[in-house]
Amino acid sequence: MELNFLEMVAMNNPLRKFLLKHIEFRRLENLLQRQGLDLQGAVILDAACGSGYSSQLLRDRFAPSRLVSFDLMPEQIRLSRAYPHQSLSFVGNVLSLSLKPNQFDAIFGFGFLHHVLDWKQALRELHAVLKDDGYFVFEEPNGASSEFFRKYIRFGIPKEGQFTWPEFLQAMEQTGFRLVDSQKIFLDCFQSFLFQKFSLS
Repeated sequence: MELNFLEMVAMNNPLRKFLLKHIEFRRLENLLQRQGLDLQGAVILDAACGSGYSSQLLRDRFAPSRLVSFDLMPEQIRLSRAYPHQSLSFVGNVLSLSLKPNQFDAIFGFGFLHHVLDWKQALRELHAVLKDDGYFVFEEPNGASSEFFRKYIRFGIPKEGQFTWPEFLQAMEQTGFRLVDSQKIFLDCFQSFLFQKFSLS
């Protein structure tokens, strides 16, 4: 689901970049460091990359051998191409990814799943393009937080994208993701996660 005007303003401003770099990205780095994981030179997918700033952070931190990024909104992809992160960026829908399976060592996501109408299908698509034993590193708000921003801040977050943590963790396991580590970003409302792909067969 595309961002509305208020969300576009909220996502594309200096404060958002500051929070992404100094809080959210560092939380994800911390999860990897706690597990002794090194993604230097990895093949990385930046899912729902927005304006592309997250791709720039990924390039600077991990120097990936290949960096691919996509977003549903063409205007966000246009913004992303202004960064020198040398990623293959394209307009794409996480519900039907036009990517070959089993090609990424890691997938990163910065708070996009709650915008997806069928977020469980999105998980299946991401699982398919991740290599066996690859890592899914991302952050999300829970349903209560999403509802607050939808109701009081007027963000265009669909009710279908809202989930409790137990619902979310169950769906992840059913899709084929094993929880490796997690960390709170803000109380219990926002959390960062490190999952690893396992085969359902």
